[in-house]
Amino acid sequence: MRYSIITATLNAARFLPRTLNSILAQQGCVCEIIVKDGASADDTVDILKKYGRRITWSSSADKGLYDAWNRALDGGIHGDWALFLGADDFLLSETVLECCGRYLAALPPETAFAAGGLVLGRNGRPKTRIRNNLTDMYSLLLRGVGLPFPATFIRAELFRGQRFDTSFKIAGDLEFTARLLTADNLAVVPHFVTFMEHGGLSDSPVHAELLLEEKKRVLRTHIIPKARMIAESCLRYLSGDAGGEPRPAQKSS
Repeated sequence: MRYSIITATLNAARFLPRTLNSILAQQGCVCEIIVKDGASADDTVDILKKYGRRITWSSSADKGLYDAWNRALDGGIHGDWALFLGADDFLLSETVLECCGRYLAALPPETAFAAGGLVLGRNGRPKTRIRNNLTDMYSLLLRGVGLPFPATFIRAELFRGQRFDTSFKIAGDLEFTARLLTADNLAVVPHFVTFMEHGGLSDSPVHAELLLEEKKRVLRTHIIPKARMIAESCLRYLSGDAGGEPRPAQKSS
């Protein structure tokens, strides 16, 4: 299994080595690492230089997270699946992508999104574990909450014609998912995948009003028009039709 792992960073030198090392330590898979730095003023560029050819990186001013992700995508990705990690996130074990790969390889070609479990905490210390079944995932989208994006694999082919909407500053991942969601292109990966540090844009009280406005915008433009489809998907999986609920989740080591 081949992965393209994309990270946007800005003045995150404190955590960046932890993120990169967790990817480079992966066993049983091939990982392409792409870092787009937004012209950091700390030691980020010096850190990136130390990794040499093991990663692909660039540093220049950008217009925010989703512009940085788009620029990374524009450079071309070569994996089967893409994963977007924050500069302070990290993969939970050295075999987690190998374990996920066995599941991803068995998914039907129409599956575009495969969401795994997410661990939240501070300074690498877990506080909350989030793992949902398919019904939960569709329900979260119906409420405008979104998928656990740092633990959500996206089929790389999707990016041949799609990019993130840079008019969003915080909820662009929700918009991207809601825009491209169908009744049968979402799956759940039965493993905890990523540790996510609290303290990002979506956690800040300063950005609470903007986040709410962006979520309302996604609800109006993408989720409400698909509400019936999402609700029917929830009911289908609850009733066990079309394959029923996914196989029981297993915690990664």
